[in-house]
Amino acid sequence: MDTDPDDGNEPRTVKTVETSFEILDYLEERDEVGVTELAETLDISKSAVHRHLTTLVNQDRVVNVDGYYRSVSQGAHGIEPTVDVIEALNEMKTATPEEIAAETSHSSVTVAAYLDKLEQAKYVVKRDNQYQNGLKFLDIGERVKYNTGIFDIVAEELDKLAAESGELALFSVMEHGQNVLLYKAHGDEAIRTSHETGLREPMHCSGLGKSILAELPDERVRVIVERHGLEQYTEHTITDLDELLAELDETRERGYAVDLEEAKPGMRCIAASVTSENSPLYGSVSVAAPKSRMQGERFEHQIPELVKGTANVIELNSIYVE
Repeated sequence: MDTDPDDGNEPRTVKTVETSFEILDYLEERDEVGVTELAETLDISKSAVHRHLTTLVNQDRVVNVDGYYRSVSQGAHGIEPTVDVIEALNEMKTATPEEIAAETSHSSVTVAAYLDKLEQAKYVVKRDNQYQNGLKFLDIGERVKYNTGIFDIVAEELDKLAAESGELALFSVMEHGQNVLLYKAHGDEAIRTSHETGLREPMHCSGLGKSILAELPDERVRVIVERHGLEQYTEHTITDLDELLAELDETRERGYAVDLEEAKPGMRCIAASVTSENSPLYGSVSVAAPKSRMQGERFEHQIPELVKGTANVIELNSIYVE
């Protein structure tokens, strides 16, 4: 049998396969690798590395990105740099590839390559050497929002709720075990908060989240808690699973959830769940206000009735949404 002059007297076919596996294993452990690094790591010539990589590329096992190589079998791992870049830009507003690399586990070469692809697809915008997320995300977000099937109904009824209560009215849905704000409306006395549409928050520390959790079986609640934890935000935040489950039982019996300064000091909230036959999302309606305006009859009866009434109207109208 022929032998590879680079590899002593080992059968060439066997050694070639072994080297290819070594390259694939090495690529699996790293984001991307250059020819020189592979040659030095495997102690073979660059020309041998090139031959193996060419074969692996032709077999769709490896991809070449601007002279660096990545394993195709990484699958979802190949998405990670894209997500990391987008999330970094979301936090940093604008940044260079080097600044993004410093905030992530990826090299500046990798970041630059992904930024280039994202810019070509119009997901990011480049000004000088600074990048920022583009308005294409706004278009996608608006489409997703209306794809819930009940957004028009929600907006109309929350505007009414805010006007009647005079306070801040909110509507959220659950996604990936988190509370996502979909719409807000301000009454005449409403406070201005940092709640912006699209905001993601934990489920356990708000009336909105707890009213949705109360619609779920305890086992699913446990899974959500295991994934996201029970972080403490104020001295009133529930941080014990058994206490949370007991609170959800009370919510079911009561017909609405309460937030007693559990997310923000001085803020109280009343929330009622919305279930829709035509939407896979669990939703919730709430009224939030300072503790000073959420006491006595108003807190125990007036606001709960308004919130439950709004949730009921949204549920009934959603039945007829095609």
